[in-house]
Amino acid sequence: MTMHGLRRRMAAIAMVLGLGIALPFTAGVTPAFAQAQLRITKTHEGDFPRGGQGVYTITVTNTGDETTGTTGMDDTLPEGLTTAEGQWEVDAGVDTECVLGQVPDGRQVLRCDAQNLPAGESFTVTVTVDVSATAPCSVTNTAVTSDPLSGSGDEVDDPTTITGEGCDPAGNPALSINKSHTGSFTQGGTGSYAIGVSNAASAGPTTGTVTVTDTLPAGVTPTGASGTGWGCGVSGQTVTCTRSDALAAGASYPTITVATNVTTAAACTFTNTASVSGGGSSSASDNDPTTVTGGTCNGGNGGGGSILPINLNGVIPMFNNISINNNIDSPGASNTTNQDFELNAP
Repeated sequence: MTMHGLRRRMAAIAMVLGLGIALPFTAGVTPAFAQAQLRITKTHEGDFPRGGQGVYTITVTNTGDETTGTTGMDDTLPEGLTTAEGQWEVDAGVDTECVLGQVPDGRQVLRCDAQNLPAGESFTVTVTVDVSATAPCSVTNTAVTSDPLSGSGDEVDDPTTITGEGCDPAGNPALSINKSHTGSFTQGGTGSYAIGVSNAASAGPTTGTVTVTDTLPAGVTPTGASGTGWGCGVSGQTVTCTRSDALAAGASYPTITVATNVTTAAACTFTNTASVSGGGSSSASDNDPTTVTGGTCNGGNGGGGSILPINLNGVIPMFNNISINNNIDSPGASNTTNQDFELNAP
């Protein structure tokens, strides 16, 4: 073959190859490799406490070369975790809508749809979840994304550790708190609370500072707090006590005593809550319902007297089955509960 003939053949081959590459683009045909390709990531920070909240962050990205159709994302929350309207936020450059539903077993699922997600773009959903007091100590949150137009999809699992009473890992401290008082408080009088802090028998020792906080309700003013080894202070209605010595497994710190003044405006019943935190343990709290007597509270001796005990059996035999719904007061007394009494002949 002459050199001229070789050149002609090479030119013809080049033309065919060039047409094969160029024609699809000039005809407006999309090459097979150009399509949407979805990827999803899901993260959270730290452990979630029982009875508290946690936050998941979910990001869906189109890593392909084409715009998607409707990009769907489903986040099915595991047992013990729930969310509600207003507890999620969406950061997206395209129209995105999220709705809350349920799967057949009763768990919640958050569905988000993004319209026409361009190549290289993404949308992020931040979901705040409520952790029940009985949530499993370990859960896995699964989120999936899909685009029916391109057939692309992705799935991700996010294992999550739940902490709190009954869930603290072996070797970690697990503090609990007990709040109590003796008898009833009296309006215009005084009262005191006892606060105890203990470490679970199967736990590890505490490390660092342990803090006890007790915010008293209105009408009950803290006047002081003390306990062996504790450093306590009072600011307004709040008592704060701290210490840094290690508390061994199964042991308890010395009791904290909180002294109070009970004002004449104190409610007749209220609940006082104290909490403990730090030391390497999850936080814990305890409620102490308290009854107040005297003054405006039924059963007290305030206001000048008390309801007289009256037994009219046999005194007025001519009347039978008399029922009265009025206040029977001694001078200056009050019957705030509008008690009933009945009169029956013997």
